[in-house]
Amino acid sequence: MKKIILSTLILSVVFANTLEERVKILEQKVAKLEQKLNIVDNNQKTIKKDITENTILKCNKIKIVKYSYDYENSGFIQAYNFKYTVQNDYNKSIKYIYASISFIDNDEVQMVEDYIKKNVDIKPHSQMVIKTNYLIDSGSLGETLKDTPKKDVRIEFKPFKIKFSDNTTLNCN
Repeated sequence: MKKIILSTLILSVVFANTLEERVKILEQKVAKLEQKLNIVDNNQKTIKKDITENTILKCNKIKIVKYSYDYENSGFIQAYNFKYTVQNDYNKSIKYIYASISFIDNDEVQMVEDYIKKNVDIKPHSQMVIKTNYLIDSGSLGETLKDTPKKDVRIEFKPFKIKFSDNTTLNCN
């Protein structure tokens, strides 16, 4: 009987050590997995931050609601004087705009591509008239705009960058 109790005691001590060792090994593995999860979590936060900071957003709350132009030919210089009524539907004032305006005919031919690149002061939910001048290269498609009826012309307004009065900037696509 002493032998049975002694062997049971020895086996239980050996078995207990084995369980303790197993638990320690499992705890070490759990600790390593937690470290890896923390690394992955931190990487995901960094990636999310990079994506948020570098995402190019649509600037669909600014638009041209009206436009007009005059053709000018002084003999030496041919030009258009454009007037664009720009509407700001953002909740902040806009202080800078960089955008292109393309004049396209019914055949999808781009006749003129003008640019707005200037400091402005367009209050939230209001409009402002912006004037630009466009010099026509002789022999270019720009000359055809003056002869194309306005009903046959559509414009494409593409903002590239908008800066607000609080100095936040939207980079647009």
